[in-house]
Amino acid sequence: MHSAQAFTYTAGTGQRMVLTERYSPNRRDASLCPIFVPGNPALNTAWPPDDYSMHWMGLRYAAQTSSFAYVIIEHACIWDGFTPNWKYGLRAYYTDSGGAEHYSFWTDYVFDDNQWLDLTMEVGNNGQDTRLTVKNASTGLAYFMNIGTNLGATNGSVEIAVQYRHNEASRTDYVDARISDPDFGISSSPTLNICPGTLNGAPISLMSLGGFAGTVSLSSSLDHTNNYVSQYLGSTSLTLSAGGSAATALYFSAQYNSNAEGTYVAVVTGTSGSIIHNTAVTVNVSFNYCTGGGGGSGSVASGSLITLADGRRIPVQNVHAGMRVVVYNVPTAYETIATVSQIQTVIVNNTLTINTTAGGSPFRADANPYMKLWVLTPNGPVERPITTISTGDQIYNYDVRSWVRVTDVTITYGGLHTMYDILTDPNFTNSGLILEVIANGYPDCPARGCKESPSG
Repeated sequence: MHSAQAFTYTAGTGQRMVLTERYSPNRRDASLCPIFVPGNPALNTAWPPDDYSMHWMGLRYAAQTSSFAYVIIEHACIWDGFTPNWKYGLRAYYTDSGGAEHYSFWTDYVFDDNQWLDLTMEVGNNGQDTRLTVKNASTGLAYFMNIGTNLGATNGSVEIAVQYRHNEASRTDYVDARISDPDFGISSSPTLNICPGTLNGAPISLMSLGGFAGTVSLSSSLDHTNNYVSQYLGSTSLTLSAGGSAATALYFSAQYNSNAEGTYVAVVTGTSGSIIHNTAVTVNVSFNYCTGGGGGSGSVASGSLITLADGRRIPVQNVHAGMRVVVYNVPTAYETIATVSQIQTVIVNNTLTINTTAGGSPFRADANPYMKLWVLTPNGPVERPITTISTGDQIYNYDVRSWVRVTDVTITYGGLHTMYDILTDPNFTNSGLILEVIANGYPDCPARGCKESPSG
């Protein structure tokens, strides 16, 4: 049986040709066995083969016969003792990129009668890269072969004919030939939970499909507006290479106000020419997501130096339960030694850095309004959220035992950053005053203290 279908393939545009067939070989006629002996020179000498010694499926130019690629199921009669058995092996017949013809032995005779085989031929977007796949659906085994073909110029349209043929005793379940146009996919994290007074982000990912290569423009919108929240994209366009991926983030900011609370749906749309896809992120804003002690972050960054009881300073990630550290209360200048009872960690996607006139290592944390530092005001020391501290404010530095002026505050978003909370015993004085560990010289409010979310 012969069948052919012609369609237009444009090389160099990202289009792929995909040809698939489900086929089950069967010779049945035992009288033919003496003829179909492997290596019989009388067989497989003509193309297309008129002796039904093989099944073939492939692609060729509609107007030419010099360029082609075929998957071949070669029939053979293999003697097992005194019993002839029909067996089938894979061959590849094709024209390479230089114009030379090849008849390549792909596998031995590994298939049996009545096994279903899934044959796939996939031609890349330049017509010169072809992948052959045959999966034995009866056993689950798969066989692959990559060949360099010449099925089209790297640019320009060609008419391609799809052909297949098998003997009447075998069966074909289906044959499918199609052009796969280049496309892209877009995805995101489905949910983003945010504490009022903070900014957080959800990753947005793009993937090249079908050899897509190009620039995708991105835009975002909310299902309803609220003056207390805002959103923006880290990048408004991304460039994909064929088979590649790229990513940015959707950032959502909520003011420190109960009016910001609620559920929002942010839609991110990707556009490239006539191709448009979108993805949605559900954003939940609530003070319930502001709990301290790691769960709500507000913690010092990895690398921050913690002052120990003996005066040494070690990175916070090296501190462990049982160590003795200096703790301090800024308004009263009360100082004592406490024992580390617990280390809590959290992964965040932002960092806040405060530089001062004290020089040295800056104070580094994440942008959580429930983490506070002491700020000098006309009415004395007051704890303020670190997200509200700005250039010109004065904060306390333990190392110089003085108030120092803030010279720069920087908040950055993106990436993954590990933050640490140190819980100590004691955490408070007998009169209830907060005792803070020293991080890079700055008293750090503990999780069981100013980092906890407000009541009511």
